[in-house]
Amino acid sequence: MSDQEPLLLQAVLDKPDDDAPRLVYADWCAQQPDELTRARAELIRAQIEMLQPDYQSLDRVEQYRISSRAAELLTAHRQAWAGPLVDLVGDYGYQRGFVFWVQTSASRFLANADRLFALAPIAHTDITAMRDVSEEFFASQHLRQLRSLLMDNCGLYDIHLQLLADSPHVTWLRWLSVANNHLGMKGAEALAASKNLPFLRFVEFGGNPVDPTEQLGVDGGIIVASVFPQAGMDLEARYGVLPWLHRDQVVQRFAQ
Repeated sequence: MSDQEPLLLQAVLDKPDDDAPRLVYADWCAQQPDELTRARAELIRAQIEMLQPDYQSLDRVEQYRISSRAAELLTAHRQAWAGPLVDLVGDYGYQRGFVFWVQTSASRFLANADRLFALAPIAHTDITAMRDVSEEFFASQHLRQLRSLLMDNCGLYDIHLQLLADSPHVTWLRWLSVANNHLGMKGAEALAASKNLPFLRFVEFGGNPVDPTEQLGVDGGIIVASVFPQAGMDLEARYGVLPWLHRDQVVQRFAQ
């Protein structure tokens, strides 16, 4: 590692939503003598290009060329580029040239969060088990780094959504999945009443005793019907319009 690389990485960590520091990092990578580092420049540029509005206007052959090259680079080098992060999580994925999502238990997240967020601009976490660390997890200041969070099949109850809703560190959360837990109306009310979730636009409640979100009927990839459940209507009667109850806005997982 050169003296310049830590400074370039820190610039990316300081402004994770901006492409400019990543492209500066890519320029540095392209000038290095080793093939592995030069290939990183290709990945950064390709993945950034794939998220640009102009990408959709390219012909399909060009889109495939860019996306397949990015996939080829990741197949060959993803572990080497991830470095020590590999040993801290169960799985991980890249966006815009850097690791941006990780899969881990809540306890491992808490144990390794300082190192994880010093190594990569992580914006999404899949939590695989909550066990007995829920209070510490939802109190972690590292949650402020996240734009999306998945906690499916974690044995969550309403109290866990109350802890999340009360956390001052979830302000930037836009996407949340809590499918297949034990959540009822009190958990949904906690999210609805929270002042800490101003940007929340999507919540997946499927597989819980209560699911207040709009249900879509899809036929051949086309939305042909929608049903807004009474639970959702009751929430909006009390708290006003809640964007995350509706499916008329497309908010991707791993939202920026």
